[in-house]
Amino acid sequence: MQYIIAAEPKDVRNASSFRQPVAHIAYKIGRDARLYRSEDAANIEVGYMVLGSDGDVRYDDYTLAEIINECKLRRFRGVFANFDSSPLLPRLSKSLAEQNLRLIVTETAGSDNPNAWVLISTALSGGTLKRRLGEAAQKFGAGRIVLDVERIIMEFVPPVPDGEGRALSREEFESLRAGHRHTPFFSYELCCNYFVFFEGDTPHIVLYDDVGSIKNKLYIASSLGIDKAMFLYSETQDILMNL
Repeated sequence: MQYIIAAEPKDVRNASSFRQPVAHIAYKIGRDARLYRSEDAANIEVGYMVLGSDGDVRYDDYTLAEIINECKLRRFRGVFANFDSSPLLPRLSKSLAEQNLRLIVTETAGSDNPNAWVLISTALSGGTLKRRLGEAAQKFGAGRIVLDVERIIMEFVPPVPDGEGRALSREEFESLRAGHRHTPFFSYELCCNYFVFFEGDTPHIVLYDDVGSIKNKLYIASSLGIDKAMFLYSETQDILMNL
């Protein structure tokens, strides 16, 4: 499986040590439709451009030219447009394809951009990961999918009708794990670890990923023909060292 490691400029040197393509979190389209690069990203090159925006995505022909020129200058393989569907994306896809470069889009924008790779998250709070990825592969084609390997660390206090939990920092997670007697379990449906602790009569469920659960997610994806995965370096550097 091909890995892409998304990294901020301060992490690029360490992320590059894994010898996998780096997606540089350093670009945005401003409200004036111009392309901006982080001041501390002057020397980045090779990999992918991660392109965000300041609110609504405004663009013109010059915006497209700026993006393409920056890709050529930095020898990027393509662009990950980290925003929802926009009229910019079909034009950007066409411009990149003319340069033999790749566009990666969010799941929301996947159907409207049939030549782009589509980022599909592994994060779930219900259902099964295999079904989720299988449906995505059927909808978009397995060859277009880039698995977004999100490291889950979340706390749920039932009932949770909307399926939304509270995201925990590493420090909070370690404090909970050390401060409560618990038995770790593995959910084959979510492909994630969890444990339960009580505060009075109230149960708290903590879902979390480690190297083993991430490897299981990659295995499920591979079994469905998905051959690309993206990791956020700041959240997964310890896991990347053990894959």
